[in-house]
Amino acid sequence: SSLSGKTWWTLLLGLRLSVLLLLGFSLFSDEQERFVCNTIQPGCSNVCFDAFAPVSVFRLWLLHLVLLALPHLLFATYVMHRLLTAPGNCPLRGSQLQEPGGARFYCAYVPVVVVRILLEVVFGAGQFHLFGLSFPKSFLCYEAPCTSGVECYISRRTEKSLMLSFMLGVASLSILLSLFDLLG
Repeated sequence: SSLSGKTWWTLLLGLRLSVLLLLGFSLFSDEQERFVCNTIQPGCSNVCFDAFAPVSVFRLWLLHLVLLALPHLLFATYVMHRLLTAPGNCPLRGSQLQEPGGARFYCAYVPVVVVRILLEVVFGAGQFHLFGLSFPKSFLCYEAPCTSGVECYISRRTEKSLMLSFMLGVASLSILLSLFDLLG
């Protein structure tokens, strides 16, 4: 892959995965427990949290990373299979493998990059649709079994908002690098 493709891998594995596992896990691991509502109605807090966050943003990001890595793992498997089964390329006999960056793999690499761009767009749009650019200070809930409008409070909203913006920024950078990868 090109320099932008290698930079994309560094961005995905080095930056995104590290930030997600080191910061995101501790930030979002107790989000339902720390979601406090002004009510004593049984079940109201759980229903309100589900209305506020129908999908765990942390799990959404993990799924996003797994799905982003999957096409590349399939491509790497394809390349290794083609190289090892090509005539005259038996590593046990000491023959040289052909250069893996040749034009014969470009046609298989382009769909991988296109899928990568589509996944970034779909997950970025989904994250924006579900959570926006920031978490609110409070959330007004009218769901049953709550008796009336209940105000709920989100813990560490500033940190979570920064994490949302960071992940959307990294997704945007990923799309840009992927477009450069297609062109270069």
